[in-house]
Parts: sequence; C-alpha cells; structure tokens
Amino acid sequence: MPCRKTSALLLALFAITTLRAGNGPEFPIGSVIQNFSLPQTDSSGRPTALVKGKRATVVSPNQLKIEDLNVELYNSEGKPETEITATRSDFWRKENKLTSDSGILVKRPTLLISANGIDWNVADSSGILYNRVRVVLSSSSP
Repeated sequence: MPCRKTSALLLALFAITTLRAGNGPEFPIGSVIQNFSLPQTDSSGRPTALVKGKRATVVSPNQLKIEDLNVELYNSEGKPETEITATRSDFWRKENKLTSDSGILVKRPTLLISANGIDWNVADSSGILYNRVRVVLSSSSP
C-alpha cells in the first residue's frame, strides 16, 4: 500500500512539473491540480511572472478554472514587483490568457487597483481591467 501512495505522489509531482515546463500536458477533463504553479520566462529564460493557485480544475483541453489565483510579475532584476489576486479565474492555455469576473486586486508598492473583471495576457504582462475599476495611488511605499 505505501508503494501505491508513493507512486501516486510521484505521478502527481511529475504531472505538475511537466505542466510548469510549458502550458502542460493533456489532463483528463475534471482533473484537479492542487497547488497549481506556472512560471513564465522571456526568450532569454529570465523569470517574468509566476501564476499560482490553490487548485486548478481542467474544464476542457484549453481551459483551467483556478481557485485563489495569485500572479507575481517580476521587474527587470527578477524581483516581484506587482501582485494580481482573484478568488476565481480561468486560464486559457492556448492563448496564455487569464480571465476573471470574480473581483481582482492589483498591488504595487504605490498603487492598488480593484476591479470586477480582468482579461490578462500572461506572456505580455498586459491586460484590460473592467467593471467598477478603482485606482488608489500613494506617494510612498508601505
């Protein structure tokens, strides 16, 4: 029995590691990936973003539903500079895009943005915030 648990754990770790390497392998619809993580890099291999979630559920070959989304965007020195959070979101694998209409927060040292929705291109670190967008600027870091 311990051998089965170890094999299942290794298979799960392999699947998550493989998913991190690109937009991932094909998982059966309904599969659940705990502690979802998808690093993004530029063409030179420098980290640009890290997309994480408590849990991701495979809805279709192209769509993952992510719970407790947390996206860290890195500056040119590779340090986290911006954080995007949402309760629920969808990750569209082929387009490398995140969407959400569950309410999102964008945090930077001197900026806080809240909105009801977002369409975010992960590779380009760009997107559109919509519905009840609120921006708060401060003059100093917290």
